[in-house]
Amino acid sequence: MIPVLNASLMKEADDITQKEIGLHQEVLMERAAMASYQVLEDVTDVAEASVLIICGPGNNGGDGMALARILSERNCYPDVVVLGDKNKYSEGLSHQIDLLNKIYPDVKIMNELPDAVYDIVIDALFGISLNRKIEGAFTDAVAYMNNAHELGAFVLSLDIASGVDSSTGQAGGVTVQADRTVAFGSFKVGHLLFPGAMYSGEVTLKDIGIPSAVMEKGADIHIFHDAEIALPPRRPYTNKGSYGKILVVAGSKGMAGAAVLCAEAAMRSGSGMVRIYTDESNRQIVQTALPEAIVSTYDKKIDKEALQKAIDWCDAIAIGPGLSDSDPARDILKYVIANSDVPVVIDADALNIISSDANMLADASADIIITPHLGEMARLTGIGVEEISKHLISTARDFSKSYGVITVLKDARTITASPKGDVIINTNGNNGMATAGSGDVLTGMIASIRGRSTDSFMAAALGCALHGRAGDEACAELGADHMLAGDIIKHIR
Repeated sequence: MIPVLNASLMKEADDITQKEIGLHQEVLMERAAMASYQVLEDVTDVAEASVLIICGPGNNGGDGMALARILSERNCYPDVVVLGDKNKYSEGLSHQIDLLNKIYPDVKIMNELPDAVYDIVIDALFGISLNRKIEGAFTDAVAYMNNAHELGAFVLSLDIASGVDSSTGQAGGVTVQADRTVAFGSFKVGHLLFPGAMYSGEVTLKDIGIPSAVMEKGADIHIFHDAEIALPPRRPYTNKGSYGKILVVAGSKGMAGAAVLCAEAAMRSGSGMVRIYTDESNRQIVQTALPEAIVSTYDKKIDKEALQKAIDWCDAIAIGPGLSDSDPARDILKYVIANSDVPVVIDADALNIISSDANMLADASADIIITPHLGEMARLTGIGVEEISKHLISTARDFSKSYGVITVLKDARTITASPKGDVIINTNGNNGMATAGSGDVLTGMIASIRGRSTDSFMAAALGCALHGRAGDEACAELGADHMLAGDIIKHIR
C-alpha cells in the first residue's frame, strides 16, 4: 500500500532523512527540482516554451529556484519572481538564489509579477507548510496564475497547489488551479480529498530520495496500488461453500430492487451462496430476478427461530438496503446485531434506525462495518453535513474509535476507518455512480469479500476500491449520465 502523509508527518520524514540519514537539504531540493523538470518534459514542449516560475519565501520557493537553474542548464531560460520579505527567505531559497546568480547571471529574477504572458507557469509559492488563507501580495500571485491558466498556460504546482491545506484538502480563500501537481516523496491528504483534489489537477508522485521506510513510520493513512485492487483468489480444489455464504437482509414492500441489487453484487463478487431475507411481498420478484439466490421471507411478525437459522447458516450479513423504518425492520435489525457471531455490514435504512440508539453498535459481539453517506453520518453523529465534509477522516476515525466499528464514510473520496485509527482513502470512482442503488451494490460487495475470510477493515476498503473501479469501467462504456447501479455490477472484476 502507498502511505499518504499530512504536513507534520512529511516534515518529520524530511527531518529524519536530513539529520539521521545524512541526505541533506540541498540534495533533496535538487532532486525535487529534477523531478519537476521530468514532469514538465513529459507533458509539455518545455524546450520551446516560455516559462515563469513564481517562488515564495520558503523552501518551496527554493525548489522553484533550483528548477530555474535546471531549466537554464538545458537552454530553457525562465523568468523568475520571488515574493515575500527578503529578510525572511529560508536558507534553502537563499542558497538557490545564490547558485542561480553565480551560474546563470542573465536569468531575470524579479520581485514583482510581470505583465507578459507565458506558456508555462510554475507555482512554487508555499508547498505543504501553508495551513491558513493566502493573504496580501500573494493573492495577486494566485490571481495571476489562475488568469494564465484561463488563457491556456500550463500551470504546474510543486508539491501541492498553493492555497490547499495539505493535511485536510480544504482550500480557504484564493487557491491556485493547477493542471498538474508533482508530489514530492509521498501523496499528501490534500492531493486526494476535495476540494484539494480538484485544485491539484493530475498528481504525479516522484521519489526525491526520502526512504520509503521513513515515510511509513507513523503513517496511518494509505491508498491501494492498482495491482492490489483485486478479488480474493480462488483455489482449484473448492466448492460453493468455500467462497462464503452471505445473508442479505434487505427489501420491504415496494423495495425489492434494493435486495436484488445487494444480493447480485455479493454473487458477482465471488460468494458461493446468497440467501435473501425479505418481506413476503417481495418473494416472487426476488426469485424471478435472481433465481440463483435462496429466498426466506417474513410477514408482519418475524420468526426469530427462522432468522436465527439463517444467521447460523451464513459467513457474513448485509443488512439495511430498502429495509424501511417499520416495526418489523427494527425488530430484525436489533435481533441481528444482538445475536450474530459473524460480521455484519450495515447500510441505508438500518443506519437510520441505529441513529436513534447508536449504543446498539457498541453492544454488538460481531464485527460491524457501517457504510453511511454524509446524510446518514450526520444523523448518526449529530454533526452537520457541511462540517463532516470538511473533516471526513477525523469524523470516520472518531466514530470507529467510539463504537468499535469499521466506518466506510461515503463521499467523492470514500474513507474507510478502523477503531485503531487506520484509514484507507479510495481514489477511484466517478460522479456517474451518484445513482439510486449504488450504495446497495457496495454493501453486497463488502459483505461478499468479508465472507471470504478477509478481515473487516481490508474487506471494507477493498470493496470500495473494486466498486469504484467497476463504476469507472461502466462510465467509460456508457457515460456518467447513463449509468445505473446494475451497470456497476456488470463490471465487477
